[in-house]
Amino acid sequence: MKLPQLVAILISSPMLIIACASTSQQGNKVLKQQAYERKLHHENTVLLDVRTPEEYKEGHIKNAVLLDYNGGMFDSAFIMLDKEKTYLIYCRSGMRSDNAATKMKTAGFKKVYQLKNGIKAWKGDIETK
Repeated sequence: MKLPQLVAILISSPMLIIACASTSQQGNKVLKQQAYERKLHHENTVLLDVRTPEEYKEGHIKNAVLLDYNGGMFDSAFIMLDKEKTYLIYCRSGMRSDNAATKMKTAGFKKVYQLKNGIKAWKGDIETK
C-alpha cells in the first residue's frame, strides 16, 4: 500500500465513527441504528425502553427492559442498576431517553447511549407483548 492510500484510510476512518455517533442537546451520546445495533451484542449491555407500558406493548426492540420514564418510579429504579454496565436507551422520538440519559450520567453512569430519533426511526425487528 502506498503512503497516500494509507493516509487517506487513516483520515477517513475517524469520519466513519463520527458519522455513527453524535451528542444530544443535553450532551448525551446518540447513536444511529447501525452503531446502536452493534452495541446490543456486547456483553454487559442492557437495553432500556423508557416509554410507557402501553407503548411498550404496542412494540419494542427485542430484549428491551421497560423502565417507564414518566411512570413515577424511574428515579428510584435506575439508581439500583449496575453502573459498570453499558446502557442503550430509547423512547419514541428521543426526548425521554435524553432526559433519562442525563439523570443516569448525573448519577455516575458512564456508558449510556441513546437511539437517534427513538423507536420511530428503528428499521429492525419489533416485538409485541
